[in-house]
Amino acid sequence: MAPTSSVTSPSSDSAASAAVPDAVRARLEELFARAVADDRTAGITWAVVGGHDAPADVLAAGAAGDAELDGGVPADGSLRMGTGTISRIASMTKSFTAASILRLRDEGRLALDDAVSRHLPEAASLDTAAPDQPVITLRLLLTMSAGLVTDNPWGDRQEAMTREAFAEVLRGGLGLTSTPGTGFEYSNTGFALLGRVIDEVAGTPYTRYIEERFLRPLGMADTAFDVEDLDRDRVAIGHRIADRADRTRFEPLPFDRPGVYGAMAGLYSTTADVARWVRFLAAADAPDPAARDQEPLSTASRREMQQMHRHQRLAPLPAGPDGRSPGFDRVRGYGYGLVVEDWPDLGEIVSHSGGYPGYGSFMCWHRDSGVGVVALANAKYGPASSLAMEAMRVLLSDTRLLAPRRAVAAPRALEAARAALQWLASGEDAVADAWFADNMDLDTPRDERLRRRDAALAEAGLDLAALSALSVDDARVLSPAHLSWQLPARGEDRPGVRVDVLVDPRREALVQAIDVATALGSRNY
Repeated sequence: MAPTSSVTSPSSDSAASAAVPDAVRARLEELFARAVADDRTAGITWAVVGGHDAPADVLAAGAAGDAELDGGVPADGSLRMGTGTISRIASMTKSFTAASILRLRDEGRLALDDAVSRHLPEAASLDTAAPDQPVITLRLLLTMSAGLVTDNPWGDRQEAMTREAFAEVLRGGLGLTSTPGTGFEYSNTGFALLGRVIDEVAGTPYTRYIEERFLRPLGMADTAFDVEDLDRDRVAIGHRIADRADRTRFEPLPFDRPGVYGAMAGLYSTTADVARWVRFLAAADAPDPAARDQEPLSTASRREMQQMHRHQRLAPLPAGPDGRSPGFDRVRGYGYGLVVEDWPDLGEIVSHSGGYPGYGSFMCWHRDSGVGVVALANAKYGPASSLAMEAMRVLLSDTRLLAPRRAVAAPRALEAARAALQWLASGEDAVADAWFADNMDLDTPRDERLRRRDAALAEAGLDLAALSALSVDDARVLSPAHLSWQLPARGEDRPGVRVDVLVDPRREALVQAIDVATALGSRNY
């Protein structure tokens, strides 16, 4: 049977639908349907997540493929993948575990720099692995900095491990690949430890704590740790990928029961529910303060999750003709249960993938706009990550949804910059006396500043009239404290002029730097 696909958009909200034009929605539909047609996954669901100012959680959604295959064809009674299909989100669960630790921290019930053994006595062996190393703390586990061995193949098969069996594992000791706090090493066992800390500190299983503190308050009704708590008719069966090339390669796998290791990968969900979670996390960076302040986790803690606390070294790009690598395609690091990456084209992207026996998943969002993509596949390590990132680049190239955030100047900076422009045009000492910070005349005498101004203008074929025409309303805002202007030269063979004004750190800020130079020159501060 040939794979087919479906695509939907929130038609009840015309503004949401208009945000993703029909042609873009068709490109996205084809992108995900092609992965099924090429037998890269049994099925997949996807959604475009609304940004900071969007009217809906989901701007467009679709699905392709089958919820369960048997011998390469849909199993008896199984359904096509749909936008409401429930799938495993695997290691995306780590963000919920991290959020729970931070909420307990905010309540004063633990500290991130607590040794794990303070809350989990059976982890005492982690404190004595070597006499010259620090103890393993909650912060080190959250940031994948504890030095524990990367354990995806083994950890993926431990979900149902009981507390008693986990305690025996801990009492036997854990191996380390680096001194705690000195490197990055992805560890599922580290998040299993965090789940056990939640159990002990909250006095309730981490599964219940996450459900009661996050899933229910956020209205994530199709998200749970146990498949028995969900609508089984909508749950996609996971598949392993066998050593065949056609659709018979997808072999169904049984469900696991939730246990200790579920804290690292145990949740099932839908793209719509995950979109709601993404919007909740992303709102910590929303421009509107009212949008940022949301329960059930503070704005500060959600921002903290999304900072790059530990750099993850990536392989360099292939060497060029000169035998040297041009560098790296991005900067990547780990926050608290989330990945943070800075891409040359997309800017800063926050994300987490999930790979698990039978499933592959990915959620990501653009920090400036809050727009994201969620993809859930029902094949082991399915191509959710690559497809979602490709979808983000479709949105970047074909819409304005991923527009970078523009810095806004502080009111005091605007006032100071207005005075700086007045001084540049007039050279009046009274203006400088009122607005120059104490470093200004020490760094460069006023008459020298004026000579540099005149030299730059002359090189560009301009005069003071060009400066007099500048306004703070025309400035390029580089930061709340830094404004810049570009003056085009008079004549094709001349460089333009760049004008910069920077104010000092005080609340009643004064001008700490004024620079007028040709566009080819470096800043003189």
